[in-house]
Amino acid sequence: MRSRSIALVLGLSMLAVAATGQAQGPRRLNPMIALHEKGLPVLGITHPAIVVGGRGTPTPAPAPPSLMEAARETVAYKFSDFAYDNYSAANAERFLGYMAAMLAAGGSMSSHAFISKIPIVHADPDAATARIVEQLNAGHAGIIMQEVESADEVRTALAAMRFKSRGGTRPDEGIGLAAAYWGLSEAQYREKADPWPMNPNGELILSLKMEDKYSLANIDEITKVPGLAWGEWGPGDQAMSLMGLAYLKSGGNQGRSLPGTAATGGLPPIGEPKLDAARTRIMNAMKANKWAPLHSSNVENVIDLIKAGVMVHHGTSVELTNKGRAFTKREMPY
Repeated sequence: MRSRSIALVLGLSMLAVAATGQAQGPRRLNPMIALHEKGLPVLGITHPAIVVGGRGTPTPAPAPPSLMEAARETVAYKFSDFAYDNYSAANAERFLGYMAAMLAAGGSMSSHAFISKIPIVHADPDAATARIVEQLNAGHAGIIMQEVESADEVRTALAAMRFKSRGGTRPDEGIGLAAAYWGLSEAQYREKADPWPMNPNGELILSLKMEDKYSLANIDEITKVPGLAWGEWGPGDQAMSLMGLAYLKSGGNQGRSLPGTAATGGLPPIGEPKLDAARTRIMNAMKANKWAPLHSSNVENVIDLIKAGVMVHHGTSVELTNKGRAFTKREMPY
């Protein structure tokens, strides 16, 4: 089944190249990087569910849509700059078929960039690095590290993103699916698939979630590792780590900004001094090292967050992304 999915993707890719005469695409394939370079905020959203289950799924879970149905819905959706997907080892086969359907429906890296989390590196480095290769070979535009605690973990992930021919640990083979989705030959893909901004011409994003007391203690070392695009402070897990389970069970704030509370010269307040201080420290460390800070956003606070310097937003509504684009006077496609 997996080989049939890949064969379909490669077949579609060759047809596309033949039809275009191997015409070159835009200077930037990754829309997230294109926006960064223009100083504009990136507004992302979770893509249509292609598997049953996962956090927030109703009970009983609905049947998943057909892959072509999901692909057509995704391609028709033009209101986000990246799609945060639910890729995992359990749904890898289905995701490969989804990517084939995306190509058939007219999708590409430049129009619909996918990014997803990998397993925790310090918990199982081998599993995490294997997943990095698997996700990138499926056409992802980047990866998200969870519960980052040290600079060494970040270096391990960066090496796994880089091809062996560039001094990394990622095999140079097995990239046909990714090259197809990016609209490139395999040789061109090897040139482009490198972490940005470590490689100014690279098109891959590495994002970090620094979401516990250990990452907070090592934040200065972590954020000084070259080659990182953006990061976030992981509010819910950071609240658990700093405040404890009893605090959360008693109704304590899970690190989210207070709804309807306007910012006063900075980020919308959380209301718990320890968490406000942790978020400020992490955000300042990212800004000092020229990262683009990521923050969960909603319709009420997205403009305040943009004003506060948040350059990457993960939300769940068209209203939010349209509001952010209108505020920044954004011209499409980027």
